Amino acid sequence: MNDPILRVIVPESEAGLRLDIFCTHKIEGYSRSFFTKLAASGHIIIDGNIIKASHKVRPGEHVVIEMASPPPMKATPEEIPLKIIFEDDHLLIVDKPAGMVCHPAAGNYTGTLVNALLHHFAQLRGFSDRLRPGLVHRLDKDTSGLLVVAKNEKTLALLQTMLRDRKIERIYAAVVWGKMPQAEGSIDLPLGRARDDRTKMKVYGQGQREALTHYKVSRQFSIAELLQIKLGTGRTHQIRVHLSYFGNPVVGDPTYGGRARAIQKFKGKHRLLGEAILQAINRQALHAAHLNFPHPITGESIRSTSELPDDFKEVISVLEKS
Repeated sequence: MNDPILRVIVPESEAGLRLDIFCTHKIEGYSRSFFTKLAASGHIIIDGNIIKASHKVRPGEHVVIEMASPPPMKATPEEIPLKIIFEDDHLLIVDKPAGMVCHPAAGNYTGTLVNALLHHFAQLRGFSDRLRPGLVHRLDKDTSGLLVVAKNEKTLALLQTMLRDRKIERIYAAVVWGKMPQAEGSIDLPLGRARDDRTKMKVYGQGQREALTHYKVSRQFSIAELLQIKLGTGRTHQIRVHLSYFGNPVVGDPTYGGRARAIQKFKGKHRLLGEAILQAINRQALHAAHLNFPHPITGESIRSTSELPDDFKEVISVLEKS
């Protein structure tokens, strides 16, 4: 099949079939489990909606099948430099640069944080999860900063429980456009997948889940503010979506209105300032700056800090000169 996207209308003769089985009838050479995973990752859409593999197809439904390549069964070690902030026999804390994906997935099978970790820490190759060994949490590709990684399954389970119970404090720095409604506050709005774009999240989206973000204004500038943000929950794109929803998108964020669209409202010198800021950073100005938690094995207090990256500092420098 040359076209990676197949569009088909369900005929009367195949009504009532499970979606994954229906797809095997339409595309030869692929298993039912392949389409089950394809649906779970949002690559099968019916009448504009992402649909589960168990859905019973109905006559006349418009099915769009995006034939995304399945991810590899396991990640491979790669000699990629890592910046380690803390390490002992049980865990380590990594300072991830912007531009690095956390683990292999569609479109990013190599060059990820996991590929690097497997090279530097051979014991991670024994994890049951072969694609995300040791990862307790993740950062978006273009978000920089601190991540905790477990070196064994026991520590991973303990850290995941701590994360769920909100015993791991994650504090971010962010520069946002405009002025926040209050100097300090919380955003408590559920997030889910956007119906029209499976790669994006939205407030009150499909399959919404609780999402809580605490913020505090650290510095005010003419057209932007520097925030300190503490996560109450850790949903996909949470900080970026919450701030964008209130009209204060993260500076430089190309997905949630933080670039060209954000500076359209500015005039004169403020418009020029906005353009200068966007020239200083080509990604969202979001950085995981602090990671604090009790060690799951020893009970020792772990407090890690990551310095702001150069592009983030440049944004602040441009704002200070305005």
